[in-house]
Amino acid sequence: MSHFIVIAIATCRRPAELVRLLDSLKKTGTQFGAIIVVDNGNDPATQNVFEASGLPGVCLPQLENAGCGGGLQIAEKTAVTWYGNAMTHLWILDDDAVVLPGAPELLLEAMQREDADVASAMVLNGDGTIGNYPGLLDPAKFRAIRDLKDPSEFIARCSPDPIPFSWSTGIALLVSRRALDELGVHRADYWVRGEDLEFSLRITHKYKGILVPTAQVQHIPPSSAGAVSQRDEYLKHSAMLQNLCYTALRLPHGHRIARTLPGNFLRFYKTWPLARAILDSIRAFCIGALLGKPAGLPGADHFKRASERNHPSNTACASPSD
Repeated sequence: MSHFIVIAIATCRRPAELVRLLDSLKKTGTQFGAIIVVDNGNDPATQNVFEASGLPGVCLPQLENAGCGGGLQIAEKTAVTWYGNAMTHLWILDDDAVVLPGAPELLLEAMQREDADVASAMVLNGDGTIGNYPGLLDPAKFRAIRDLKDPSEFIARCSPDPIPFSWSTGIALLVSRRALDELGVHRADYWVRGEDLEFSLRITHKYKGILVPTAQVQHIPPSSAGAVSQRDEYLKHSAMLQNLCYTALRLPHGHRIARTLPGNFLRFYKTWPLARAILDSIRAFCIGALLGKPAGLPGADHFKRASERNHPSNTACASPSD
């Protein structure tokens, strides 16, 4: 069976990272059906980068920042509308990812062999160590991927075979057309962080999801420094907490991650000044869990509005915390 893979990328004022990602896609030698880049920054540099790549597809500038989930939603709906039944798979990639050779074919082959509808590549940091990871269903293998740094050691200990998961980050997530048609596209009301978690949980609630350890990508976010960046990071982390509370406690397919909430709250308290963190964690819990609203929904978007006031040029697709 022939495959027609459409790649979906949401980006915002990160042309250098986008150049690196597109170059890595060309180096794989894989023939992709199309690449859809949603430019949340309406930045001419992004358009120029995509056109210069020579890759098939389109760059869609947005007059307003739709956020990561919103940007991916635009890309996914465009893919379905433009390519119809020809599209067999959608590959979601972070703009700061670097695809290593062989990854697309390994993901496709594993999905066919395992009868899976969503597959994640092994995500490595820039130095080659294990980075973000999915929620593996095998407890021993989940402990191993959390504890080990060397991907070769993980594969040697746990085997190179695909491993089922319940949730995954969206750094490099391949989704079948069947899952996309039946279960829908990304939600636009999460603003930033957590939209990939909800999306993957929605799919694995019905279909099988797998990590393919031998299919690998690097994740190399741009460096950030200074008080503004720290403030942005704090607000995004707060929004993530709100989104996690909403997903875990208000969505049927999210109940599987409810047990992880205490650990996420504890990590939040350890990362940020405690007095402020406690107040904002209470806000995040009340809005996300009690009111049942994610962090990008108008009227529930306190952290988003604070971030926009703090730094209007915020990127839309900062990578999710694990």
